[in-house]
Amino acid sequence: MSIKKKLSIVALLVASAVSASALAAEGDNLKNPKFVEDSSYALGVLMGKNIQQVVETQKDFIVYDQAKIIEGLNQTLDGKSKLDDKQLEQQLRQLDQELAAVVAKQEAQDAKDNADKGAEFRKEYAKKDGVKSTKSGLLYRVEAGGAAGDSKVEPTDTVKVHYQGKLINGEEFDSSYKRGEPIEFQLNQLIPGWIEGIPLINKGGKIELVIPPELGYGEHATGNIPPNSTLIFNIELLDVKKANAAGKK
Repeated sequence: MSIKKKLSIVALLVASAVSASALAAEGDNLKNPKFVEDSSYALGVLMGKNIQQVVETQKDFIVYDQAKIIEGLNQTLDGKSKLDDKQLEQQLRQLDQELAAVVAKQEAQDAKDNADKGAEFRKEYAKKDGVKSTKSGLLYRVEAGGAAGDSKVEPTDTVKVHYQGKLINGEEFDSSYKRGEPIEFQLNQLIPGWIEGIPLINKGGKIELVIPPELGYGEHATGNIPPNSTLIFNIELLDVKKANAAGKK
């Protein structure tokens, strides 16, 4: 989930309202004093947890006044809120806009930092023994070439691979090894770095790819991959299914 989605106070409050109403509507002992007491406390805890989630998620950008949060809750429960619906919406939308502006600046800075660090990493990696580069900027090191004489892998082929993906800080963001099974892809459905890199080996081969952002996910954050990330993939090519094999008899 992106930072912007996490920080959306409107979305969080809507979600909490739905959860709270669902919880309050359950049960058959609605006139039992103990049940009502316990349910009331549980509802307060639920609301508190949702507020705590907002506060924790946004703490690097804004420090909320806890006393005012409690005041707003109490006055609303007493039917004495100082804000009507229009004022509430206006304040929360302004808050979302302010947070979005701060996050955009932070993401832009992070993207620049990632690009700079990635360029430096690739510069040093290129000096290592056995490392080669392509015109596009892809860096690679063949650890095992695979079966000699096999036809070159084409973009329309389906490849079966084991792989591990890491960021330049060593953080692993994906691994078929950890999932315990290889995976199949049609090569031309993958990022450009893979489309170019996989054909550098044959079936049974192993290769390490260092992929610059423009051959990976570019300026966009994807899952656990930050924007402008240089990616490191260790890939084992287990099998190749030629695109025209189905047409042969």
